[in-house]
Amino acid sequence: MLALASVLSFVAGVRADTVDFAKQIRPIFAESCYKCHAGDKHKGGLELNSAAAILKGGKDDVSVIPGDLAKSDLYVRVTAAKDADERMPPKGEMLAKAQTDLIKQWITEGAKFGDWKLDIVVATTGPTTAPAALAEIQLPPVPAADPSAIAGVAKTGALAMPIAQNTNFLDIGFQLGGDKITDAQLASLAPVAEQVFWLNLAGTNVTDKGLAALEPLKNLRKLHLERTQISDAALAHLKGLENLAYLNLYSTGVTDAGIAQLSGLKNLKSIYLWETKVTPAGAEELKKAIPGVTVNIGWDAAPAAATVAATTAPTTAPAPK
Repeated sequence: MLALASVLSFVAGVRADTVDFAKQIRPIFAESCYKCHAGDKHKGGLELNSAAAILKGGKDDVSVIPGDLAKSDLYVRVTAAKDADERMPPKGEMLAKAQTDLIKQWITEGAKFGDWKLDIVVATTGPTTAPAALAEIQLPPVPAADPSAIAGVAKTGALAMPIAQNTNFLDIGFQLGGDKITDAQLASLAPVAEQVFWLNLAGTNVTDKGLAALEPLKNLRKLHLERTQISDAALAHLKGLENLAYLNLYSTGVTDAGIAQLSGLKNLKSIYLWETKVTPAGAEELKKAIPGVTVNIGWDAAPAAATVAATTAPTTAPAPK
């Protein structure tokens, strides 16, 4: 009896496993909260896709105060009455009790994030009226680029800046240089190849041959090549960019044969092909090769684009940003 009592006493005193933010809390936020509090939408000034933003809170309230449920506005809102104005998410999308209990335990235990810092949540754009599609990107760690290398990019007339706080990935845009940007300026990307995450070459004078400079950009997620003079030959240099998720080829010389070279890019989510020589048949072949990809070849392809989950864009805009 004494042994049994000791066992029961021990079990009763054992504390439940601590909550793992990345495995247990982040998925709740991503599924139920990011659509209003991440990407390009920060309802109430609140962002929930980075540790710093979560602790900072919104315009009026601090969302999370470690160890203090009553003063943590996020917990107050997710547990408010069903018909309360402050309820978050709104009626019909409310969190399950098991989920709010996890959030409660996480805050009570000190609202620790572990190694998680942020998700880069990208809102893709397109000529549809569908709701916003937020792509959550788990960032691998990369070393910081040499400041002199970033300065070298800037000397070409490009804008080079971090994509967000607490990350070494870069957003590099040559588009403001227009036709003054040629293949020569692309050489400046070599020293920052590991850090380039978004790259904009729209309206520049780069050539098919010059895009060989993009081959080392293995972490590249978004690439703008619209309104350039490139053709199918340029796309051969993109075949190895396995992390590429967004590609804009609006008003270029690419054809069905060219985009077929991209069939191995299994992470590609959106490709824009307005005013190109790509046909509906070619678009369908690419969709078969890459399940789930959005292949938009223009207004005449509305039925094919209807299944795409993308953010709305002004109907007068010729190309997405």
